[in-house]
Amino acid sequence: MPRTPPDFLQSDHISARTRSALLQRMEDEQGKREHLSASSFHCLEQVCDDILPQSSLLGDVHLNLAVMIDKTLAGPGDGWRFADLPTDLKAWEMGLASLNDYAQHLFGSSYTALKAEDRGSLLDDAFAGTLPACSSAAFSPAQMALWSGDMRTAIVSSFLAHPIAQDKLGISANMTGGDKEIQGFSAHSLEQKEAFEPENERRFLNRNHP
Repeated sequence: MPRTPPDFLQSDHISARTRSALLQRMEDEQGKREHLSASSFHCLEQVCDDILPQSSLLGDVHLNLAVMIDKTLAGPGDGWRFADLPTDLKAWEMGLASLNDYAQHLFGSSYTALKAEDRGSLLDDAFAGTLPACSSAAFSPAQMALWSGDMRTAIVSSFLAHPIAQDKLGISANMTGGDKEIQGFSAHSLEQKEAFEPENERRFLNRNHP
């Protein structure tokens, strides 16, 4: 079922070009796997949920972050990569396959079949570069650390790029101006909202939280 675009997309503070790009993201997110292998994509779906559980932020809405990431893997990307990693699509295939190899090596099971706490431990060790050597894995522990950083960035950035997430989180950075003029913002505080911004509450990190 197609998603309903959030109301802020109809604002005259958003240009037609920006609106079109955001609506395209919504359409892409409702698409299907195009580039990753089926096994790697299945693993990525679980990794996305492990890295960024969505229910506390979006309620019953669940964005297909794996589809959004898959969509980018055959494109030009951001123009750079780590020298120790291959190009994007190959790196994601090898990284996700290696995640399964390390899961088998450490727990005797595929990544998606692990308990949540074991998946979390594996992801933490991969990011920290503290995985044990695994001869069957295409990526070394050091390469897993590099890829894991890229992977986490891609998951979070895909989520924040989606109009529904922006609406739910009160993000209005796209509302800088319409086609006739660049209205911009006049408020100088994150806590102060402009009259044209969505009413949804902004969520900030609790500075008193340890």
